[in-house]
Amino acid sequence: MRKIDALIIVLCIALMVLPAQAAAKLRTGAKINWASYEEAQKAGNDSRKFFIYFYTDQCGYCKLLEANTFTDERVIDYINNNYTPVRVNAGKEIKIASRFGIQGVPDLRFLSSEGENIARWPGYIESARLLAMLQYIHTESYKKMKFSDFVKEQKRE
Repeated sequence: MRKIDALIIVLCIALMVLPAQAAAKLRTGAKINWASYEEAQKAGNDSRKFFIYFYTDQCGYCKLLEANTFTDERVIDYINNNYTPVRVNAGKEIKIASRFGIQGVPDLRFLSSEGENIARWPGYIESARLLAMLQYIHTESYKKMKFSDFVKEQKRE
């Protein structure tokens, strides 16, 4: 009987530790190199597209986005290597939010290096879908196909 009890305890511990280890692979401590809107304008641009994240301090879905999606190492690396990431508090930077027509948060915007609007994603987005969207915009696939077709094509590869 004691062997069975010991086995059950070991299994319970393993079931608690394994998910934590899997999550640790996604959360390495790396962070997105956010710039303010003003910093992004002043810094000039090396032909990178802009990824703008509009949020407010009270937004529950914004907190989920920051805790889950923006901690995924793949998302962090892709944004930092291919975009100029900009973080705007829509509750405090009202003029900027108004300029973009922000009516709710979170709201993700993708702009060309010249500041032209390419696409937007209102609301929460999980990391796998955001990564696909980042790739879709960065590779300029949006010029030749729908996002849904891009995702289907990626799954085939």
